[in-house]
Amino acid sequence: MAIVSLKIGGRFYKFSCNDGQEIHMRELADIVDKKAEQLTKSIGFMQEGQMLAMICLLLAEEKNKMERQGGVEGLETIQTQLAEHIAAMAGKVSALADSLQ
Repeated sequence: MAIVSLKIGGRFYKFSCNDGQEIHMRELADIVDKKAEQLTKSIGFMQEGQMLAMICLLLAEEKNKMERQGGVEGLETIQTQLAEHIAAMAGKVSALADSLQ
């Protein structure tokens, strides 16, 4: 288990994570820290708990908006279509290779 120190809202927090996940945790913390920075600029000082709760609400709102717009489902559809196209191209390449032999 790794220990990573993450800055969120101007404060540092220590978290445990699986070895190798430190970079990913820092990337996620950067997203949350930017939300904290935006809140501080627009609203001003908030108590730590209130700030973290507000950040959670903002992130939930973004997720909800993406889901309503088909962001998550749309991405899955694109991935499926891309996989189908790659499989079709692989079949054509294989058939072409067979015809050349």
